[in-house]
Amino acid sequence: MDVVESWTGRHASALQRATRCTNEAFAGRLGVSVRTVAKWNASPGMPVSVELQQVLDTFLNNAPEDAKARFFLTIGQPRDVDRGSDSRLVMAAGDLSSLTTWVAESNTSRDAVEQIARGTESLARAHPNTPAKKLLPEVIRLQRQTQSILQSGKQRLSETRDLYKLNSDLLAHACMLLGDLKQDQLAEQHGYAATLLANEAQVTGAVAWGARAKTARWQDKYVESADLARQGYDRSPQEPIRVQLAWYEANAAALLGDHNRANEAARRAHEAAETCLDTSSGLSVWSFPTERQALFALSVATITGDADSALRAAAMADAGWESGDPRLPATWAQIRVGAGIAHLMNGSLEAAIGEVTPMLDLDPQFRMSTVTRYLEKLYRRLEHQRFQGSSAAAQLREDIQAFNSDALKGDDDSEAQ
Repeated sequence: MDVVESWTGRHASALQRATRCTNEAFAGRLGVSVRTVAKWNASPGMPVSVELQQVLDTFLNNAPEDAKARFFLTIGQPRDVDRGSDSRLVMAAGDLSSLTTWVAESNTSRDAVEQIARGTESLARAHPNTPAKKLLPEVIRLQRQTQSILQSGKQRLSETRDLYKLNSDLLAHACMLLGDLKQDQLAEQHGYAATLLANEAQVTGAVAWGARAKTARWQDKYVESADLARQGYDRSPQEPIRVQLAWYEANAAALLGDHNRANEAARRAHEAAETCLDTSSGLSVWSFPTERQALFALSVATITGDADSALRAAAMADAGWESGDPRLPATWAQIRVGAGIAHLMNGSLEAAIGEVTPMLDLDPQFRMSTVTRYLEKLYRRLEHQRFQGSSAAAQLREDIQAFNSDALKGDDDSEAQ
C-alpha cells in the first residue's frame, strides 16, 4: 500500500497535479471546498487536517498507477526500494523527484544544456569499454546535475524539453548499468522514470523502452519484456535502436516459448537492419553493430533449437571482428558462450570447450550479469546425462563456477561505488 507519512499542502498539490485535476475537480473528488485546495497550493508547508489525512490516503491508493508514479516522482519518495541495495544507489532512486515544467524566463544558458548533452553522449560512448561499476556513478552524477537545473532554474520551454530528454537518456543509461550489476528493482524504477520524462519531452523515448525491455527480460518477465520492446519499436525512428528493439522482442518471445512471435520479430529486425540509418558517431550503449545483431540472432537460434543458425550467427560476428570492427569484451564473451551452447546442441563437447575456454580469462570487471547468465545456461546443459562421467565436462563446469564466483565478487564491490 502506498502511503505518505504526513500530508502537507505540498503533497496534496503534487497529488492534484499527478492526477491532472483542476481545483474544482480535485475538491469535488475529496469532498472539500475549492478554497481548501487553493490554500494547499498557496501554502506548501501547511499541514493537512487530521480528518483529511485519511481521505488523501484513500484517494492516492485508488489512483491509476501512472498517476501514482508521477506523484512519487514529484515528492521525491521512492516506491518499493530494494532494501538490500547500496545506500547511495537508493538515494539515486530517491532523487527522481519534483520534475515538473517550468515555463518562464531563462536563467540557464544554452551552453550549460549543451555541456550536459556532450557529457551524456561521452558517457554513452564510454559504455562498451568501461566496467559498469565504474561508469554508473558518473551517469548518476550527471543525472543529478541535470535534475538540479530543472528543479532550481527557470528555463525557456525549449531548454526544459531538452533537459527532460537528457534526463530521460541518463536514467535509461543508469537502468542498463543497474541491470548489468544485478540491481534489477532499481533498474526498473529508473527505466520507468525515463519513459515518463521522455513523454514530457515529447520525444519517442526509444532508448528508455529498450532499457525497460532488457530489465524485464533479466527478471524473467518475458511477456512484459516483449511488449515493452514492441511499444518502443512502434515509436522508434529509422535508426539502429529500432533494430535492437525488434531483437529484444524476438529474444523475449523465444524465452517465453512463443516461437511464431520470435520469428516474426526477428524478421522485422532483419528488415530494419537493411533500412535504418546509422546516425551514431561510433560505438555507444545505444549503438547496435553487426556483432550485437549476431549475438541476438545466436540467442534466439539456441533458444528455438536451431544450432546451425546459431553457429552461422557466431561466424558473422567473428567475421566482423576479423575485418577490424572493435571487439567489445562482453559481446565477444557472450558470442563464445553462445557458440559453445550451439556445439553442445550438436553433441560436440570438444568444440564447445574450444569456444568457451578463451573467454574464461575475461577481466572480472567485464563479467557482468549478461555474461554470467549465459554461462549458467551452458552449465545446465553440461549437467545433462550424456556428459556424466566426462572429466572434460566436469572441468568446464568447475571453471564456470570459478568464473562466476569472481564475477559475483566484482558485483559486490560495485555496490560500494
